[in-house]
Amino acid sequence: MAAPLLAVSGLVKRYGGLLVTDRVDLALEAGEVHAVIGPNGAGKTTLINQIAGEVASDEGRVELDGRDITAWPVHARARAGLGRSYQVTSIIPEFTALENVLLATQSVRGHNFRGWTPVTAQRALVAPAEQCLELAGLLAHRHRSAGLLAYGAQRQLELAMTLAIEPRVLLLDEPMAGLGPAETRELIEVLQRIRHRYAILLVEHDMHAVFALADTCSVLVYGKVVFRGSPDEVRRSSVVREAYLGDEEIAA
Repeated sequence: MAAPLLAVSGLVKRYGGLLVTDRVDLALEAGEVHAVIGPNGAGKTTLINQIAGEVASDEGRVELDGRDITAWPVHARARAGLGRSYQVTSIIPEFTALENVLLATQSVRGHNFRGWTPVTAQRALVAPAEQCLELAGLLAHRHRSAGLLAYGAQRQLELAMTLAIEPRVLLLDEPMAGLGPAETRELIEVLQRIRHRYAILLVEHDMHAVFALADTCSVLVYGKVVFRGSPDEVRRSSVVREAYLGDEEIAA
């Protein structure tokens, strides 16, 4: 059997006497969406930070395509294929959508140093940037200032910027945060269109989005995985309802 694209084993993070992640194991195959859900303070963002290299783990191992990247810095993991988005949108509002994505494109494709030729005139960079905007559903807005985009479109722009670094694994930290119902539906549709191109680790509170996208769910409570299964199994689990979902009825 082929090794998973992303494998996390025994990850632990402590802050003094506080155990934030407690021997977390995860495996993510190419083309799979694996959702990590749980209450506030469960350790979900810390887990993503450990995988991305922004937080050093006290114990455990992270492997990408069979390579041990546990000690690698953030930029090395990004170049190896880990793309990460954040809860808070990080764009340059004065730049156009295309210019924002071009910055990310240049980070992996470099600059061709054509004197005073503007980067927006360099097709070798513009073409892949526009492809990322198209995947994110924003190509029609490529010449619009990012700061004038609706908040949902700004979240899509951040996704396009993440795609521009040519990742193999997407680490998405609450991409639906702050979105209204229509914007959430739009982003779900975008993720459904691209899901088979990448392996996606999704941290998300919106359970309708989780159940629409995820192949597998891991439920994190006090830093520990208390249940793992398909969305239907999560929906039916008394353990999950007691720990997280309560008595809320979750629609299919």
